[in-house]
Amino acid sequence: MFARLLKALRKSAPAPPPKIAHALAPAFPSGGWWHDDPAEQLRNYRSWVYAAVNAIAQEAARHKPFLYTNTGQAEHEQKPLSHTHPLCRLLDRPNPWLTPWELWYLTVVYLELTGNCFWYVAPQSVGDTRLSAPGEIWIVPTPWVRVVPDRERFVKAYEVAAPGARGETFAPEEIVHLKYPNPLDPHYGLSPLQANALTVDANTELLRSRYHTFSAGQRPGVVLHTEQTLADATVSRLEEKIGAKFGGRDNWHRPLVLEQGLKASPWTLTPAEMDFLNSAKMTRDEILALFRVPPPITGIVENMGLGADIWFGARVMFCEGTIQPKLDLIGQVLTRDLASRYGPDVAVSFADCSPRNQDQRRKDDETDARLGLRTFNEIRKGRGLEPFADPRFDQPILPRELGGTGAPA
Repeated sequence: MFARLLKALRKSAPAPPPKIAHALAPAFPSGGWWHDDPAEQLRNYRSWVYAAVNAIAQEAARHKPFLYTNTGQAEHEQKPLSHTHPLCRLLDRPNPWLTPWELWYLTVVYLELTGNCFWYVAPQSVGDTRLSAPGEIWIVPTPWVRVVPDRERFVKAYEVAAPGARGETFAPEEIVHLKYPNPLDPHYGLSPLQANALTVDANTELLRSRYHTFSAGQRPGVVLHTEQTLADATVSRLEEKIGAKFGGRDNWHRPLVLEQGLKASPWTLTPAEMDFLNSAKMTRDEILALFRVPPPITGIVENMGLGADIWFGARVMFCEGTIQPKLDLIGQVLTRDLASRYGPDVAVSFADCSPRNQDQRRKDDETDARLGLRTFNEIRKGRGLEPFADPRFDQPILPRELGGTGAPA
């Protein structure tokens, strides 16, 4: 009977009003509360997040996409598109106010911070007639876009609503949606920033604590000792006098003169407090590891003695492990959603950006030329140089031991 009574009371107990529930909520939001808020994700583009994301975006923006018609698996079966091809012109000048460098930079920034980047592919117009071919590319801020799912087409539409403006619906073919794979939601991407929001919040709080420590101080700089019994009024007067004289960053060096038996000793930090201050380095390293950016890429070099070796090793790790996978993803998405509009075999890709592979390619060129596997003009074209006019440079140069005459004089 008692159990039935408690059960009935639980059912009949009214829910607390919203105001009371709000009053009982914690004063500060829980860590990482902005995990699903794109606008707040963009506001975290600062401190070490900025250092890491800016390095990734600048490196990615340096690499020009390779546009070609794919007729096979080998390199010689990839025929480059002419610079006058509509797709080449579109990516060379996305719109009148956006350069190609800015296009790739902003694309990567949105991907790193929010996991999503939306391109509005505006159709080309001739007078009042809208053509099917794209005419301009505009990056739509991620917080403005909402994906409308569809059971059959996967995406029914994209709803775009700028702050203070009326929302508008765009067809799936009008938006190119680049995103990082998200196992939790197939319609929205997952960014590295979202994946470790707590570390980013911890770093932000450490920076705030350090700022307040230097600007106002979280504790007294000294402790005053005396064997006398001081009244509360005297203590308040000493505190106000010392605060007025030594407060602020410009007065820390002033001498402290004591009288009436007062003695001063510095307020030292405990090991736990020292660990709290030193943990800023730990959160920095976690953020850089989160984005897979080696510290030397952001300007942090702790062993200058190794010099260029550290820089080259960091570049290899950065390009091979961080930049190249992102460029491959972007190239495949653009091949599917943009290049396919110009033909079934038109594709977009990015060349291997590793400095180590570039050195290896030079060695391969030397070996191929020495063994007659490639012509000199093929190697020159691969490096972006004009071919020689002499037709002999279009023939394999066989070594003398194989019956050849060697390189042309």
